[in-house]
Amino acid sequence: MAKTQTKFILLLCFFVCIAACVTVNIYFPAAEVEKAAEKIVDEVYDQEKKAPLDNSSDRSAWHKFLAHLGPHKAWAQDATSISNAAIRGLKQTLARHHQQLKPFYDQGALGITRDGYLEIRNISDLNLGKVAKLRKLVKQDNQARKNLYQEVTSALNLDPSQINRVEKIFAKKWKDKASSGWWVQKDDQGWTRK
Repeated sequence: MAKTQTKFILLLCFFVCIAACVTVNIYFPAAEVEKAAEKIVDEVYDQEKKAPLDNSSDRSAWHKFLAHLGPHKAWAQDATSISNAAIRGLKQTLARHHQQLKPFYDQGALGITRDGYLEIRNISDLNLGKVAKLRKLVKQDNQARKNLYQEVTSALNLDPSQINRVEKIFAKKWKDKASSGWWVQKDDQGWTRK
C-alpha cells in the first residue's frame, strides 16, 4: 500500500513539475496583419495594381470551346484575408478622407506619425477656413484609423492589448507608401520629408 501511495505521489509531483514548466505563447499573426495593412493602405492611397487583362478575345472559337470543356479557374477568398463589413466601410471612409487630405500632405501641412495617425505640421500658409477644415478632417481620419486598427485586431481574434502591434504595422505601411515630399515621423519622434 505504501509503495502505491509513493508511486502516486511521485507521479503527481512529476505532472505538477511538467505543468509548471509550460509557458504560454501568445500567437501574433504579424504576416496576416502586414498583408492586410499593405492591401488596405494601397486601396486608400489608390495605388493597388490592377489585374492583367484577359486576352481571351484573341483566341479562336475552337480554343474557346476546348477551354470551356477543361478545368476552370476557381477564385476563393485568401485564407489570410482580413475583411468584414466594418473594415470595408472604414477603408472607404479613409479613401474619401485621403482625397481631401492629399493637398495638405503635398503642402507640408500634414504628416503621418510613428503610430500611424495624422498630425498637423505647418498651417502658416493656410487661411482660417482651411485650418478648420483640416482639423476636422484629421480628427475624423484619426478616429477612422483607430476604429480600423480595432476592427483588424478583433477580426483576428487578438487580445485587445495587441492593438499597439497592429498600429505599428499599419504605421510602417502608411509611411512606406507615402508620396515623395510628405512628412513622416521617425521612431525617434523626429520628422523627415520623404
